[in-house]
Amino acid sequence: MPVISVTMAEATKEQKKDLITELTATAVKITGISPQSFIVTLNELPKDSLGLGGQTVEEILKAQN
Repeated sequence: MPVISVTMAEATKEQKKDLITELTATAVKITGISPQSFIVTLNELPKDSLGLGGQTVEEILKAQN
């Protein structure tokens, strides 16, 4: 069984459902493997525990508002 693993900042239930659906559909299209064979894991990190360019995602988002 192929596993698709994504580590990301927190997301809504709808965003997570959409990610699982779209990642699976894309992998099926590319590989031709049955969708029932894919496992998708979403590992969420708090925005203050994920950094980019020396800043936390929380800081980046605050600066954009």
